[in-house]
Amino acid sequence: MRPALTAPRARSAAGAAVAAAALAGALGLAGCAGLKDLARAAFREPKLVFRNASVDSLDLEGATVALHVDLENPNGFGLDVARVGWTFEAEGTRVASGEMPGGLVIPANGTAPLAIPVRVRWHDVPGIVGLFRRGDDALPYKVAGHVGVHTPVGVIELPVSHEGRLPTPRLPTFTLEGLRVHGVSFSDVSFEVKVGVKNTNAFPVPGGRLSWTLALGGGSPVARAEGMEFAPVPPRSSGEILVPVRLDFASAGRAARDLARGDDVRVRLSGEAQLAGLPVPFELDAMVPARR
Repeated sequence: MRPALTAPRARSAAGAAVAAAALAGALGLAGCAGLKDLARAAFREPKLVFRNASVDSLDLEGATVALHVDLENPNGFGLDVARVGWTFEAEGTRVASGEMPGGLVIPANGTAPLAIPVRVRWHDVPGIVGLFRRGDDALPYKVAGHVGVHTPVGVIELPVSHEGRLPTPRLPTFTLEGLRVHGVSFSDVSFEVKVGVKNTNAFPVPGGRLSWTLALGGGSPVARAEGMEFAPVPPRSSGEILVPVRLDFASAGRAARDLARGDDVRVRLSGEAQLAGLPVPFELDAMVPARR
């Protein structure tokens, strides 16, 4: 029969067990660290290659620029995209930013094309209406993006940037086309002012709202209105807005009497059109015949 362990010998055995466990843990950690070091040594970073940028859509609300890039994977195993983000700058200001989900697979020893759509709305660009009215045909911009890729050593961010010039749309032009009298009574005259709207763009101008002030015969304003709706104008086409007015002879004076007789009248129509969130001012002044 073997003698029982004495207390000192028992404590020695327990200490050895603890030491052995600690050693095993350390070897395990060292093994994990070694595997990670091995993975880092064997892994080669993917590359992002910029190809070009294209304008995918353009209208009076905004534009979409697509950045076309290639993601190259030099490893013998596939990788996948974790995330994509971008920012857009124009006129010295960041005017838009966005993200899109990942999931794109980059094949082993292969290439995956990626298009990053960047949407910018004109009303976010400082001074854009003034730029449109000057007739500038392009807006300088800078776009920066990043693509995060899942790898054995964590997510790696691949940057991309591009500077270019974005084609700009043309604002519609407004013109005074005429004036038609509908009715004359002892106290007032009712008529419509016809305003022409010309769209030279390859896309339709959306419907909007018109706020206006009317003056006749070079005098003070005699009528005004806000929020009058008008219809869209097709691509490379013209439309019209009919502005209804009723004036009493007492307030409008000689101009109203000229209208009633069918004489030529000086008409000044000024105000603002709201189009796709853009405030478009106008001021029209011309001699027009009063037709019936």
